[in-house]
Amino acid sequence: MDNDNICIKAATCPIYNDILQSNEFMIQIYKSMYCENGEEGRNNCKRYQVFVRAGKCPPDILPNNDLPVDTIVMLMN
Repeated sequence: MDNDNICIKAATCPIYNDILQSNEFMIQIYKSMYCENGEEGRNNCKRYQVFVRAGKCPPDILPNNDLPVDTIVMLMN
């Protein structure tokens, strides 16, 4: 795997670091689609979008969360 494809937030991301330990299948899908898919993956990852906007992201937000980024950021405050 080309390290340029891995998200810059992977080291501290609870999704990349297996917070969903009970569902290995979903972890691998998230990693493939978002964490290890370069710029396209990051741009589609709700966690990354929230981080860019707010400088942090709640640990329970999934990469495919349906809420708009603005709503997630508002709920953080």
